[in-house]
Amino acid sequence: MNLAKTYNRFALLILLAFALLTGCKSSVTPTKSTNAPATEEAEPTVPLRRVDVRGTVIRKVYDQGQVTLEVEGTTSQYARFTRAFVLVTPITQIIGLDGKTISMNEIYEGQNVAILLRGGGQGNLVGVGVARKLWLEERY
Repeated sequence: MNLAKTYNRFALLILLAFALLTGCKSSVTPTKSTNAPATEEAEPTVPLRRVDVRGTVIRKVYDQGQVTLEVEGTTSQYARFTRAFVLVTPITQIIGLDGKTISMNEIYEGQNVAILLRGGGQGNLVGVGVARKLWLEERY
């Protein structure tokens, strides 16, 4: 008889825990803000004002699906590095002048670029890192 009461209490405890855990869920799922249109992306399509590297592509080297860019810029308060060696992988987001995504093949020597590096890159005046996002810029 004592064992039957224990089973009943255990079943009641499990039922109570299940009701408490599932009863707190909200029926409304959070969505994006209603001010922004549904087609608008959250990522900016224009270069940020403050980036890790801003300058001209001096050299482009292709090796096994990855591109290494040597970028040289001027001293600016809006860029961390004046010169950088940047690895552009296939997962790097590359944004063209029109704000649309372009392929790695459309980058060539002499173009102006703005680059955000993963983890901010390494180095003092010369940066080394992997590109997270790359924007093409107008010629200055």
